[in-house]
Amino acid sequence: MMKDMNRPWRAILTGLFAVVAVSGCDRVKQELLAPQNPGTIDPSAVGSPLSALALRNGAYARFTAVVNNGPNGESIWSQGGLLTDEFKNADFQVPRADVDERNVAVGADNAGYSAITQARGFIRDAISAMRTFNPDSTSMIGELYAELGFYEMTLADTYCNGIPLGHTVNGVQTLGVPLTIVQVYDSASAHLDTALLINTKADAQSVFIRRMSQIFKARVLVDLGQYAAAAAFVSAANVPTTYQYDVTFSSAGNGTNGLWLVANSVARITVGDSFDIVNGVPNRIGNALPFASANDPRLPVLSGNVTSPKVSAEDVSTPMFLSQLWKGQFDPLVYASGVDARLIEAEAALNAAGGTAGDIANMMTILNNLRAAQPSLAAFAVPAMAALPTPPDKPSAVALLFREKAFWTFGRGQRLPDLRRMIRQYHFTETQVFPTGVFFKGGVYGHDVNLQVPSSEQANPNFSACLDRNA
Repeated sequence: MMKDMNRPWRAILTGLFAVVAVSGCDRVKQELLAPQNPGTIDPSAVGSPLSALALRNGAYARFTAVVNNGPNGESIWSQGGLLTDEFKNADFQVPRADVDERNVAVGADNAGYSAITQARGFIRDAISAMRTFNPDSTSMIGELYAELGFYEMTLADTYCNGIPLGHTVNGVQTLGVPLTIVQVYDSASAHLDTALLINTKADAQSVFIRRMSQIFKARVLVDLGQYAAAAAFVSAANVPTTYQYDVTFSSAGNGTNGLWLVANSVARITVGDSFDIVNGVPNRIGNALPFASANDPRLPVLSGNVTSPKVSAEDVSTPMFLSQLWKGQFDPLVYASGVDARLIEAEAALNAAGGTAGDIANMMTILNNLRAAQPSLAAFAVPAMAALPTPPDKPSAVALLFREKAFWTFGRGQRLPDLRRMIRQYHFTETQVFPTGVFFKGGVYGHDVNLQVPSSEQANPNFSACLDRNA
């Protein structure tokens, strides 16, 4: 059976990228932090199906780039990976080392918060234009709402309590007030509901987009602790394991795969591991998974060993381990996958009603079927893996589920919200799930479990700082 992929149907719109540079320039800015695209346009180019399509295409281009290729090539997914155990710092930049050490400086915008909030504005413009001039393009409109939900989910996954969500309606700007992450997840959930309500046609493209929306909706419900409701959205009938919503990259379009850039190209981060070297001596990192050294089939890694790496870090001292999930500049990244669907079903089984232990046997059936299924992760085909034994109790089952998920979703922005959920929903402490102990570049790991909303948001009079730094 052929897997579903994000096909280049959008290529028919590629020529409109040049239009995007000017088509939205004279609009009232949608977000607090910056104009979305300052300039002027010919009024005759505004208010037509073509200009609406151009706005939609521009919004999509930012969706494919801004989450994975933020300021200076940085990625919100790589920053979240640094704060957890997925990646380690391998350059001289203090802000990146601070995130890796879990001691994030106040005011830093390393992950592209501003770019994401501005991108929300572009999507709102595109939705308004498409609903006015191309109302029958329901799969495209549904995709835009799903992208808006994805952005808000990603903000809540990554940042502290206190995220403002400003917006503009009919030219009137509303400055956002600080919201808890639960409130931001609720906003994402509402936009994903709209995506599913609008996109109901039965053609292949509509079904493809609807599956992406269902996965995002289910992820938000899991973030809110609504496991059974989440699983209902991503049953095998709704989302097959073979499904993938991939984002591709090109020099003529949205540029470079940001994870490849910051890791495999400029060697500023490396795949993390359960130990590193401190003063020439191996140092065990508390709670960290052995991503680099596990030889897990889901995460192929190019490396030497910790004393003789095959590639050199930017700081010339940190051993480098490069993920081979993305080996080239334009390799695709997975935004939504049937693998995600099965993992959501497994967690729902773990939390099934009727007993404090949940349905561990069903969880293991789902996980082991997934290990045998040989799904693809972007361009990488995962070989079949042996089944795992059933854990004896729920704490062991929780640990196993999140370990399995960590390898299935490596680098895709899910590790940080998962560790935060282990604290919020499963009652672990941050010292039981986040990296702890001696930090290899000096000092010890801090206690941050999220990033701070950056100081640039302080131009908003409703905002002063995070409400709190809780998980």
